[in-house]
Amino acid sequence: MKYTLIIVTFLFGLTLLSAQQTVKSIKLQTPALDETSGLVFYNNTLITHNDSGGQPNLFEINRSTGAVTRTVIVSNATNVDWEDIAQDSSYIYIGDIGNNSGTRKDLKIYKISKEDYNDGDDIVTPEIISYSYENQIDFTPSVNKTNWDAEGLISYNDKLLIFTKNWVDNQVNVYSIPKTSGEVHRAVLESSYNTHGLVTGADISADQKVIFLTGYSSTAPPFIFTISKIPSGSLDVFSGSISEKIQNIVPVGNQVEGIALFEITPTKHRLYISNEKFVLSLGPITLPFPAKLWTIEIDNEDITLNVPTINSNLEFYIYPNPFESFLKLSKKVDEIIIYDMSGRIITRQYFVEELSLNNLQSGVYMAHIKIGDSKLIKKLIKK
Repeated sequence: MKYTLIIVTFLFGLTLLSAQQTVKSIKLQTPALDETSGLVFYNNTLITHNDSGGQPNLFEINRSTGAVTRTVIVSNATNVDWEDIAQDSSYIYIGDIGNNSGTRKDLKIYKISKEDYNDGDDIVTPEIISYSYENQIDFTPSVNKTNWDAEGLISYNDKLLIFTKNWVDNQVNVYSIPKTSGEVHRAVLESSYNTHGLVTGADISADQKVIFLTGYSSTAPPFIFTISKIPSGSLDVFSGSISEKIQNIVPVGNQVEGIALFEITPTKHRLYISNEKFVLSLGPITLPFPAKLWTIEIDNEDITLNVPTINSNLEFYIYPNPFESFLKLSKKVDEIIIYDMSGRIITRQYFVEELSLNNLQSGVYMAHIKIGDSKLIKKLIKK
């Protein structure tokens, strides 16, 4: 999957780079994981895969270093466009569900026994679950202009749920199929929701009470939705309680792909989010965004993410601006980070009201300021 971000909005978004960095991020091993797409947490490790055109392999990765620690070959499989990975108590499911042009008639999910995966020979032989969408009648090629692409997959009770990536209306449709192989299933439309963005990954808590969706849009940073309190027995998941769109989960420029949940304690969870490699070229300027793994802490009691909010209404100012050598702040801040326009950190200081920036070169900079639970972003000009 390639980027479709609009360059003008991207340049504006770049000023937010790292403003909402969560707990930490690490670079994934490249080039092996440049196209990381799906993510799942199993056997106390993270498993990922690449998307279209890659080898039919699963990669276990070190959560601290991003290095590949094991490669598992999925035999009798082809990576046409692998987009997500899911699991239940007995199986791992790989969704070959990417469909950018809306023409595919070979959509499938590879079903891998966990016993097979765990036997240590680094080769697995899957069953194949094939499907088609019950309401698709037009297969005319239209790249990134249909609602038949999909990148989210979860196991939900005795069904697999597929979350579409609607290029046309920026919504998400949820289709269900059985978990049985050996026939072509009709994927049944169960639910829809206006996400105002493209859903690129999905995961579900072990107790199946909370679904997490992540994605992006061309005009805003990556986002997360949570769905909870789904009526018992219902596949209409969006009839449950849907959170407000949680934005700014990772900096603009990092198109999120996979999402995986790790339950640390009954009330404290961690989300892992991956993004693929991307290099943006704007004339003579080249801006690299490496493949990364991000972590976000969750308070499971109220399903909140520990990501500071941007508060532009907080009464705060910096002076003088433009400045020559010193900056003064209207109040003491918990933290201030100054970035140049390429996203490089110039200085990070804590509990200050004044900064000495005598050695800074003339130019434009961005100050990311944390005060309590709020964050502000200020443009700075050095004379």
